[in-house]
Amino acid sequence: MLGVEIGVSTLEQVRKQAAASGAVKNGGTNTWSEGPTLEVPGSSYEIQGLNSVLYIFTPDEKLTAVVMTMQNHRFDEIFDVLAGKYKMVKKERPFVGNNFAKFSAPDSIIELDAPHLSFEMQVRYMSSGFSKAWRDGLQSQRQQKRNNDKSSF
Repeated sequence: MLGVEIGVSTLEQVRKQAAASGAVKNGGTNTWSEGPTLEVPGSSYEIQGLNSVLYIFTPDEKLTAVVMTMQNHRFDEIFDVLAGKYKMVKKERPFVGNNFAKFSAPDSIIELDAPHLSFEMQVRYMSSGFSKAWRDGLQSQRQQKRNNDKSSF
């Protein structure tokens, strides 16, 4: 996947590789991994419909996640590619509504997420540890928002 490997590639390796093909921007510190991030425009890669790529690292600068933002119309094509390479864990493909698929690979999770009425979708490659931290963090944020809403009434 883009010439990098979750849990193996380092910040410097990814920075050098991405800089060879285009602009690289430091994206600050990721909330869930507490490590640095790199943002690369999709035009730096030869992938049709790729808008941007976000590389997320651990504090010790190992790659823990890659988030590719793409044009939504490629969902079926990307789904077929991922289904041919990885074990499917979950699939939601209604006629109308959000499209979602989850695949597993050794020590990582791949998600394809295309919200209904959005022009963009995300392809997320994540280490199992990052995926858990991200999901737990999102759940905590939602609970905090509900609690704030309750106290407002």
